[in-house]
Amino acid sequence: MSVFKRGSKWCYDFWVNGKRYRGSIPEARVKAQAERAEHAIRDQVYEGTYGKQKTPAPLLRDFITDTFLPWSKVNKRTWVHDEFRSRPLIKALGNKPMDEISPILIEKYKRDRRASKTARGGERAPSTVNRELELLSKVFSLAIDQGLSISNPCRKVKRFREDNERNRYLSDQEEARLLSVLTGPRADLRPVVILAIHTGMRRGELLSLRWANVDFERGLIHVMNSQREQTKSGHSRSIPMNGIARRELLGLHRETGHTEYVFFNDKTKKPRTDLKNGFGTACVIAGLDDFRFHDLRHTAATRLADAGTNTREIMAILGHRCIQTSARYTHATDEGLRRAMEALAQRQTRTVTKVPTIAKQRQVPAA
Repeated sequence: MSVFKRGSKWCYDFWVNGKRYRGSIPEARVKAQAERAEHAIRDQVYEGTYGKQKTPAPLLRDFITDTFLPWSKVNKRTWVHDEFRSRPLIKALGNKPMDEISPILIEKYKRDRRASKTARGGERAPSTVNRELELLSKVFSLAIDQGLSISNPCRKVKRFREDNERNRYLSDQEEARLLSVLTGPRADLRPVVILAIHTGMRRGELLSLRWANVDFERGLIHVMNSQREQTKSGHSRSIPMNGIARRELLGLHRETGHTEYVFFNDKTKKPRTDLKNGFGTACVIAGLDDFRFHDLRHTAATRLADAGTNTREIMAILGHRCIQTSARYTHATDEGLRRAMEALAQRQTRTVTKVPTIAKQRQVPAA
């Protein structure tokens, strides 16, 4: 066997034309990576370049732009996220050759990025930095898979601890305040917000929704997964319209039913992309603290759970693949807890009325 593991390292050992070639492959983590590296070494032997001076490693900027992002567009549903998250990495580390990017440099990037402010002046979330570090690790892994003689420095960098238990959803009063400010120049946001609350759809799913996928006859919204329209879970699903969602869509259809997309840019006729800033401004005016568009999805899930919808049904509506994810989106509301405690009291009352009294239990002896 030309590839094998010795201790914690993968090694290669093979013969070509009576000459033995052997050594370790420190950058390989699994057998598949070691085999690809071994094939690259064999190619060097056959080409006569084995043991000679290595080709300089590419700049991180060049590898991301010329190799990683094109690969991501072909192989990943979330390539748009990769493109977005690569920007701060290129800005901070892009001019460095990949073999000069060390764990120390990445630790510095991690600290500086966490301390920097967002475009709106807020604190940058640990999860944001973690996703960028995960992307950087994937960039190095792809470089190794393609035969570059480098190691992955991200393996030695710890990620920030994340708090995934975000507990933010709209109360009825907050919803009323938010909708009241979605008028005038912000009126075009109103149907998007209402549909997010009453369907639980993600922002990207709403903005890429086509009229062809709105079935008024059957009362269904088809959230499609395809090469052009990709869901986060990788699966298509159908969401039943409630009365409010149906009314909003019918109203929109009377105005824009002749277009391809439900929500589109007036100039390009392509899906809208300018939702984030306008929504943030509306939240500030409405007095909503720490509220994001994605929290409208939390709101939908919370209200579904509060109405007695079981977790499996919530999974189907939201398009989750594991039950733990749906459970994370559902929160106990004050009203729901109050109903639960009242139900407990009513059960106790029913139980007490069924217990016979002591007087009735006693049998009076016959005279």
